[in-house]
Amino acid sequence: MSSLGELVRQRGPFASVYLDASHDTEDAARAMELRWRGARAELARQGADEATLDAMEEAALAPVVGKSGRAMIAAHGRLLLDRVLPRPPATETVRWSDLPHVLPLATWMEPDVPHVVALVDRAGADLHGYDGQGERTTAEVHGDEHPLHKVGGGGYSHRRIQKGVEETTKRNATQVAEEVDRLVTDLKARLLILGGEVQARADVRAELSTRCRDVLVEVEHATLAEGADDAAFDHAVQALVAQYQFDLDNDVVEEFTAQAGRPDGLAVQGLEPVVAALREAKVAALVVSDPALGDRTVWSGDDPAQVALRENDLRTLGVEHVGEHRADEALGTAAAATGAQVVVADVAGLREGVGALLRY
Repeated sequence: MSSLGELVRQRGPFASVYLDASHDTEDAARAMELRWRGARAELARQGADEATLDAMEEAALAPVVGKSGRAMIAAHGRLLLDRVLPRPPATETVRWSDLPHVLPLATWMEPDVPHVVALVDRAGADLHGYDGQGERTTAEVHGDEHPLHKVGGGGYSHRRIQKGVEETTKRNATQVAEEVDRLVTDLKARLLILGGEVQARADVRAELSTRCRDVLVEVEHATLAEGADDAAFDHAVQALVAQYQFDLDNDVVEEFTAQAGRPDGLAVQGLEPVVAALREAKVAALVVSDPALGDRTVWSGDDPAQVALRENDLRTLGVEHVGEHRADEALGTAAAATGAQVVVADVAGLREGVGALLRY
């Protein structure tokens, strides 16, 4: 959510739309057009201006392959966010409000785990790095190509050729491992996914640093050969990253539960203490089990981190411009503004559907 910090500090009002964008049937384009027309009409009814609606329309009607959803946020004639979601939202949302509705993105956005993908063979590698903030790095490593193939036979010449092949593959593996180490270090990658030829993977693995081996996961049946099933490898990578993010979220929930069970634990639950902790930028992770937050409201100022349960709480802090907003909008923007993680999970008995794991 920290990647949305700039967005939530923009001036509203905002149009926030979460729609089914599936393009998996013959009449998908027509169906999408009808869905957008309905959303546009509803936004206009709520007071959205034509310039903002026009800014969203091109993105809304752009085709997306397969079963998917789309999240869009716009204001003052500018499209501020356009994300393709991995599947359609369970409930379509169309809002025109003073604050952007970003909380659903905690559920629908792609995992933001910094990771490196390396697809290797004996001659080099294709490398891809992801920093977790939407920036991607690609690189190719080209090692020596001769000699790379062992030959049959015997005698001194045969042994020399065999030795030459082994030296070449080791040099190439060392070169690949050095570049992988650099990417993992630069990106602070939490996951290194290694695919490619079995022997090439083993050679590279042997040359990797301890830091890389600690975050290493290997994927079978992926090669750099022409005609290889790139889609299957991509799917395997996406599944690994998603599982890693899911495990991280589970860790947050478990830590929250443990802290909430201690008298002096670093966890609070219920709207009032959570709002106070967000205002003080003490929240490491916002935990939400009721994404609608029961349609409750809170007060906030011009700075999205200025939130309180009562108007007077902000007035006494010297905040001049104060407004009452939906809690599911105000808490999401406050979390994004203060760099807090947001985890949407079914936590049994969570008071008022919201809790926070604190930094201190």
